[in-house]
Parts: sequence; structure tokens; C-alpha cells
Amino acid sequence: MGMKKNNYIELYIDKIIIAAAAILALIILFVFVIKGPSVDGAGPSEIDDAIHQKALRLEERMNSEPNENIKYTSKQVEFLSLLKDPISKDVNEKIYYPLAGESARLDSDSKFAYKIPAVGRIEKPTSSVVRMAAFVPSEELSMTVAYDTAEKTIEDLDLVTIESSIDVKSLYSRFKEAFAGKNIPADRRKEQYAKPVFAKVQLQRKSQQADGNWSDWSDVPYTKICNLKKNLAIPEAIEYAVEMALVQFARNEFRTAVLQPDVYCDALPTDVWISPSFYNKRQVKLEKHKDEIRRQEMEAEKTRRLQERTTPSRVTRETRTPARGVEDTMAPGFGRTRESPSRTTSRRETTPRQPATRRQPVERERPARPDRNVTNAPVLPDITEEADFDAIKIKPEISLDSFDKLVFWAHDDTAKPGEKYQYRIRIGVFNPIAGRDLVAEDQKEYRDEVVLWSDFAEVNSTVEIPHRSYFFPLEVRDTSKGTSTDKTVEVLVAKYMLGNWVTKKYMLKNGEEIGKADEEPDARLADAGINSDPIDFSTGAALVDTRLISELSGTGTLRPRDYYEIMYSYDGNEIQKMPVKEKNWPANTTKIYKDITAAIEAPPVVLLSWEQASSGMNRSTPSYQPGIDNERMPMQPGGMPGMPEGMPGSPPMPFMP
Repeated sequence: MGMKKNNYIELYIDKIIIAAAAILALIILFVFVIKGPSVDGAGPSEIDDAIHQKALRLEERMNSEPNENIKYTSKQVEFLSLLKDPISKDVNEKIYYPLAGESARLDSDSKFAYKIPAVGRIEKPTSSVVRMAAFVPSEELSMTVAYDTAEKTIEDLDLVTIESSIDVKSLYSRFKEAFAGKNIPADRRKEQYAKPVFAKVQLQRKSQQADGNWSDWSDVPYTKICNLKKNLAIPEAIEYAVEMALVQFARNEFRTAVLQPDVYCDALPTDVWISPSFYNKRQVKLEKHKDEIRRQEMEAEKTRRLQERTTPSRVTRETRTPARGVEDTMAPGFGRTRESPSRTTSRRETTPRQPATRRQPVERERPARPDRNVTNAPVLPDITEEADFDAIKIKPEISLDSFDKLVFWAHDDTAKPGEKYQYRIRIGVFNPIAGRDLVAEDQKEYRDEVVLWSDFAEVNSTVEIPHRSYFFPLEVRDTSKGTSTDKTVEVLVAKYMLGNWVTKKYMLKNGEEIGKADEEPDARLADAGINSDPIDFSTGAALVDTRLISELSGTGTLRPRDYYEIMYSYDGNEIQKMPVKEKNWPANTTKIYKDITAAIEAPPVVLLSWEQASSGMNRSTPSYQPGIDNERMPMQPGGMPGMPEGMPGSPPMPFMP
């Protein structure tokens, strides 16, 4: 019995363990399975109901009309800026790199403000128009493709140059005072900013329109021979972009490209190009010299004619003084001789005269013309403009503040023949503290201004580009056509090309175009080795009609005058008129016609090679020789031989548009 009682636990231990495990399993099942899914007191069914209700609300919103109060804001700009510069927002711009000889700049430096200096005024600009047979690059120039090495073609070009100057010493003084003056604390002085760096010379123009009004101002681009166009772009108002520009534009090649850009090489053997102020002074001297030469030629011509009138009369008195006793009879084709009385005594013994015949002119040596003697010609004025021009040119070894006046200019190689322009110019200097909060409080508008500009200065006079094409009505002819008569007009069309004039005559009827394109090459130019094929003689005008004009003309006593005039048009709407024949033309038109005729009769202008043009070889010197044709002298405004000037007061002349 006792033995069985002692084994009671052993007999039921397994059942006890199984019961405890079952109870534990039930607890776990209740806590983690049955009661566990409840969240914040919500059961699974409640959660399912909530999800279902949310889905219904979303479906209802999707099927409903869009809410117009909610507008979409594009993120494209933000995305593109982030794509372009993904790290700028993470860059600390307050970090400064120490420079040699300077301590690192502290953040407190940015709190100091500088007074931006004024650029100042520039002088009244001057202008010039030079007609060239220029070597024009046929490919775009760059830092690696220079004007000398690029492919080039010779083209007609009217180069307009506008020149001005600025008091550079005063400008340097103002920048020195603003950034490194005595009133600036020693630790705030910026010696690298004390010298102004020129950023751009801005040239603008406006053109006269067909109705006589002027267009708006527009910028004139850099010339085709500028190989630094892309590098001369003005940077943004970012500190380090401005710092790099200050270093780059201070280099000599950039400084020259900005202030005194190069000029095209000219294939015409004319005078060396100089800037407008010096060019105009040289032209005045040459014109005075030519006037003096013409005056002496006229005096010499008067002297020669006086000698021709006096010398033959003296010879006639010696040969025609008859002795008494000479018979006065009629001589065929000459005159008569006198018959003397029967007196035989005379001062000298005479011999019987033969029947008179036509008097032979007395052979005599033509007196030498004083104007043909070079020693008697006026001395050529002292032409110092080329040396003066060389003295104002920028050179690497010369500092800009050594000039009293800094002369600068800009070119316009896009001017069209026959057009009228007005120009204005200004100069800009880099703002060395652009993009930084270092500007004085009263000059906050200059904080983001990269370039500090001077005021614009306008050219006083209108710049007119010479025409390259003219036509002249020479004659009106009647052509019988059955019972009616047609009128045909003979028109001479003149075309300027590469320093020479070429002409062609056309017989035109009403409605026909004046001049044609793709004409045969000019034999005169071909003999000189100038390729003129093909020649475009088209003028864009058409002959409308011809009519007879009867009017009274003259000064004092009016006399009737009859002449023909042609009517022509460029657009079919506006009719223009011009008299026929040279004697009926206005004086200016006659002068142009004679200048062109003289240029054609002279030997053609032979073009220079690139080697000759670029080296200055075979250039003519400013001169005027008496007694010879001087069509090769530079003429205003084109500066080319045979180039007529404008014709104020005359009928409108056609030109190559």
C-alpha cells in the first residue's frame, strides 16, 4: 500500500505536463490569434469595413469632376536647373581659397561695402565708310581657326567704323579710389580691382525705312573676322565667373578685340586703313592738295591758251605785211591779196608772189605746261595721320593708363549699299564685385550688374552707304511697227564690283526689266586677270513708260525745252521718273555718269594677293599727281576710285538692294 502511495506522482506526471501544455496553448491561441488582430480596439472585421469604405471614397473621387481650385505647378524649371547643376545647393560659397601673400578672407569681409565708380562720358563719335574688296572668311573663326589660316574669298564690302574716346586716366583714378583708396581700410583694399577691365564696346544702329521713318535701335554684331566671339560673351553675375572674366579680358588679345578690333585685309591697292578721326583729317589734306593742283592746272591752261592766241598773230603780222605794188586778188579758199599802185620804190625789194593758196599753219613747238613739271607742283602736305594713328594703338607693353585719351572703335560689316543708318556707341567696364553683397546701400541696383556702362553717344550725321549699281537712260528711239510706232529706250547699266566699274547697254520697251543677271564676263576685267563671271546687272526696276515733257526753263529769259523722261518702278506701286540724255540730267547725276565713264576708260584696278594685302605691300601712298587722271584717289564716302558720291536733290537713283 505504501509503495503505491509513494508512486502516485510518478503515475500522473505525464498527464499533468500534457494538461499544462494544453492550457498554455489555449492561452497563446486566445492572446495572439483570437484577440491579437485588434488594433486600437478595432477588430479584423472593423478593419475590413474601414478599408472598404476608403476604397469607395477613392472610387467616388476618381469618378467625380476635377477640382479647379487645385492647380498644377510645373516642376520643369526646378528639375532642369537641378539637372544642370545638381551640387550647387550643397556647395558652401563662403569658402575662400587663400591667395599668395594674403591671409584667408573671413566671412566678416562680406559686410564691408564699396562705392561703385562711374565710368564717365565718352567723346563725340566720328564715322567713316570705306569700300573694300575684302578677304572674307568662308568658315567660322574660333580660338583655333584664325583669320590668317581660314579659307577666304574676295567680296565687295562697305565697312562702317564708329570711333570715340574716353578719359582713361580719370577712369583709373576713380577705380583706384573706390577699391584701394586711402579711405578704404588697409585690410579691405582690393588692389586687383583698382584697374578697370573693359568688357565691351556696344555699337547700335537704326536704319531708315521706305516710308522715311527710322527703325528701333539694334545691336551690331562682331565682324566675321573676330575669332573670339564666343569668348567675349558677358558672364553671369556669379562671383567666380566675374573673377575669371577679369583675368581673361585683361589679356592683350581680348583687350584689343574689345577696344580696337582688327580690320579686313583689302585686296585693293589703296591707302592703309586708319580709324575715322585720322582718316577724315587725311582726306581733308588730300582734298586741299587736289584743289591746289587743279587751280594750278587751270592757270597753266589759261597761260597756254593765251600763248596760242598771241603767238600766231605775231607771226601773221610778219608774213602778211605786204609791200606796196603787190596785187590784191582773190585766192580760192583763202581770201584776197592787195594790188599796189605803180610805185616801184619801197623799203625793201620784193619778189613776185605766187598765187595765194590756203595758209599753212605755222609749225611751232608747243610750250611746256608748267603743271606738267613736277618741280612746279605744290608740295604734298605733310601726312602724319598714319603715324598719329599708330601712336594711339594698344600695344602689349603699354599700360592703358599711359594714354591721355583711350581711342576705341567698333566696325559694322553688315551695312547694305544705298541704305542710310544712324549709329550710337558706348563703352562698358566690368563690375568686379558683381554678384556679391559688397555694394553700398545706395547703389544696390548695381549688385547684379556685371558691366558698368557709359552713356550712349550718337553720331551727329546720318551715314549713307554708296550705291553699287546705277542706270542711265541715254536715248529714246522710235521703231515703226505697221501703223503704230513703238518707243525703245537705250539704258546704260553700271555695276561696281571689286574696285572696278562695268557697264552694259540695254534696249528696253515698256514693261521690261532694267538689267539682267548672269551676263557674260567683262573682257576688260578678264584681260586684267579679274574673274567677273557671272555679272549681275539686274537692278530690280522695270521700265513703265516713256513720255515727252515740254516746259519752260532758264534764268531770266525762259525758253521752251522738250525732252523725254522715263518712268520706272521697283515694286509696281511707286512710280519714279528720270530724264533721258545727259544734257537733261541733274548736275549730280551727270557727275556720277562722268566719274563712272572716266573709271572705265582708265586701266582696271588689279587686286592684290593675300600675301600682298596682309603685309601692306603695293599699297598706294596718299598723293595726287598733276596732269593725269586721278580716279584711283580715295573718294568720300566710299574711299574707292570712280565711286560717285550721293546725289542730294536729284531723282532717286537705282541701286543694288
